[in-house]
Amino acid sequence: MELAIDDLAPGGDGVGHALLEGERRAIFVPRVALGDVVQVEVDATVRPARAKVVRVVTSGAGRVVPPCAFFDRCGACDWMHLSRAAQRAARESHLRRALPAQHRDLPIVLHDAGGSLGYRTRARLHVRASGGRALVGPHGHGSHDIVEVDRCVVLHPALDAAIGPLATLLEGAHGLGDAHLALGREGRPVLELRWEGRVPPATFGRLEQGVLAGTWAGGSVIVGDTSRPAIVGDPTPRMTGADGEPMVLAAGGFAQASDAGNVLLGQRVVALARGAVTRLSGAGGVVELYAGAGNFTVLLARAFERVVAVESVAAACDAARANLAARGLTARVTCADADRFPVPPKTDLVVLDPPRRGAKEACAALAASSAKAIVYVSCDTPTLGRDLATLAARFEPFAVESFAMFPGTSHAETVVALRRVRGGS
Repeated sequence: MELAIDDLAPGGDGVGHALLEGERRAIFVPRVALGDVVQVEVDATVRPARAKVVRVVTSGAGRVVPPCAFFDRCGACDWMHLSRAAQRAARESHLRRALPAQHRDLPIVLHDAGGSLGYRTRARLHVRASGGRALVGPHGHGSHDIVEVDRCVVLHPALDAAIGPLATLLEGAHGLGDAHLALGREGRPVLELRWEGRVPPATFGRLEQGVLAGTWAGGSVIVGDTSRPAIVGDPTPRMTGADGEPMVLAAGGFAQASDAGNVLLGQRVVALARGAVTRLSGAGGVVELYAGAGNFTVLLARAFERVVAVESVAAACDAARANLAARGLTARVTCADADRFPVPPKTDLVVLDPPRRGAKEACAALAASSAKAIVYVSCDTPTLGRDLATLAARFEPFAVESFAMFPGTSHAETVVALRRVRGGS
């Protein structure tokens, strides 16, 4: 059928509506633009109905030619076919709809967080090896099939150049795995490989030769249920922290994908935190939940006297302590489950940056706590909306900002600053 696309969903797909067996239903279609008219093949056996594009009949105003030769097959950059203006408008719409109904008229500040190509300083690629050859690339859209690529236009040039050597490393291996790439010492790539199957001894020899030649800063390889990785060189990932200074990370741990975007995000987080606390006594201190390797902690420790950073991953806690020490800063890093951490009474401010699943348990506890203000950093608007609804009885947002940290994709970072409502219940 021909279908007009009248909306873009938070997950990135376009949405059209049509009669299917006498019932008007929503149909989700990937890789389309608002205003497109497309010929589609529809699967009506699922809800919502799904479709794939046969051809574009009429292009919407926001459609552009994607700059990647693999766009039609790769599942990574779902909005690369949309103009920056179209992406911006869709992100704002998704965020506004996620806010509690009574706050949907709040102004939203939109930030462009850097260029759209060559910006990713961290990436996960998938590898499958058999018959002496290894395939390296992202998954295809809607599948676990590997799309073999020889370059990726959104990767930092040093990581893009590592795709070929990564395939060479695993020649003669058998099985499949995930390869986490990041920048390490002196800006050279580091590799964390998690593998199910057989890895030949030659792989480790090639990795060592690559380290000596400067192709890699280092790598760690975990095969099957092995408790300790095999380490070659220095596999420590590094990034530009939110304070603009170098930062070490836990291997495989979370970090923002764009260094420039991360600095901008950090500046705004601490500015909103300061703005929240100027209304308060400042005597109760700051609690940071889901602190990771201390990306925001190093800024908060400069801005506030008492900071407690909570993180559940021991290696990330170690990295946070190292990053604080390298800057001569003081904060208490606590290795604990942020979902269940009891916020101390009289806490002035809570800063939280949860994973994509959000902070359902933590927000329920915050709603019942005596915390006076919250700065919530989110990478997923649906879970953000759910958590803001949990907080709505006790807290109201006073600032909302969105950051285009992942140009060409439907993902964005959002910061919402909230203050306690007097007499809220």
